[in-house]
Amino acid sequence: MERLFLVNFMFLLAILPIIYLRRSYFRRNIFLGRFLGNYIFITHYIFFLLIILGVVNHFYNLTKFDMLTVAFIVLPIFFIFSYYNFSVARVIRTEIHLKNHNIGKKLRIAFISDVHLSALTNKQNIERSLERMFEEEPDILLIGGDLIDYSCRDIKSNFSNSFRRVTPQYGVYAIVGNHEYQGGIESNIKYIENLGIKILRDEVLTVDGVNIIGRDDVTNKRRKKIAYLTKKIDTDLPTILLDHNPNSIEEAILNKIDLELCGHTHRGQFFPYNLIVKKMYKNYHGYKKFDETHTLVSAGFSSWLVPYRVNSTSEINIIDLYY
Repeated sequence: MERLFLVNFMFLLAILPIIYLRRSYFRRNIFLGRFLGNYIFITHYIFFLLIILGVVNHFYNLTKFDMLTVAFIVLPIFFIFSYYNFSVARVIRTEIHLKNHNIGKKLRIAFISDVHLSALTNKQNIERSLERMFEEEPDILLIGGDLIDYSCRDIKSNFSNSFRRVTPQYGVYAIVGNHEYQGGIESNIKYIENLGIKILRDEVLTVDGVNIIGRDDVTNKRRKKIAYLTKKIDTDLPTILLDHNPNSIEEAILNKIDLELCGHTHRGQFFPYNLIVKKMYKNYHGYKKFDETHTLVSAGFSSWLVPYRVNSTSEINIIDLYY
């Protein structure tokens, strides 16, 4: 048992140099990319299973046959469940009432983030989830960054019509995330715009009596502060802020933003990263209100590299905003 634990721990440590090599060798090769994603997940959970079996064995003296039986029953079920959480986006509905604005109107917002289009993306999964979103009849679609995983040159499937099929009344808008910057910001923006999506980079627009601020990613050290961007808006109207990274929530509260929409965290995706991410952000997932600022952080529409989710699911947020 101790030997198995040590060997698996060595495989776990081997993830670090493999991820470093991913930038050069794994991104465009579908086989190598899928190998790495499965390797990371499987190594993690065999490691945790060995710990659990070791504790149980300490008290009950399990035979090797007992351990193998448990492993071959538990792990396949666990992997199927985790893959399902990743591949089938769940619709999450939220009602938000802005008490400071009482015009008597409603805007239905579809919000997704962290699609991470890459060579590994399953086009069928993406289009099925987009179809489910379209069935909710949103007035507008907002995308919270990381639509592309690294570089648009890595993407194998043709998504030119996939997003154009989603035709909400007020259009489709997106901000960029850290991943768009990693793979070449200008070429990635051009690719996104060719999908029929309008990019907002420190820009403001007004839709149906609502200010929408699309903020550039924190990767850009010269991005505008929220206080600067709010100078361009009519403060009598409700304001939605799109910012990929939720580390800006305090700044949004200070500037009296009505609703901030973020992504980036993936809700940690699987243990133990969910615990780490939870400590990092004021809101790491879901809906929370701070003073008069409503915040919603998406766990992501899909995922980067690892096609599994344990403590979360891929999700589509449908927000009915009353103002």
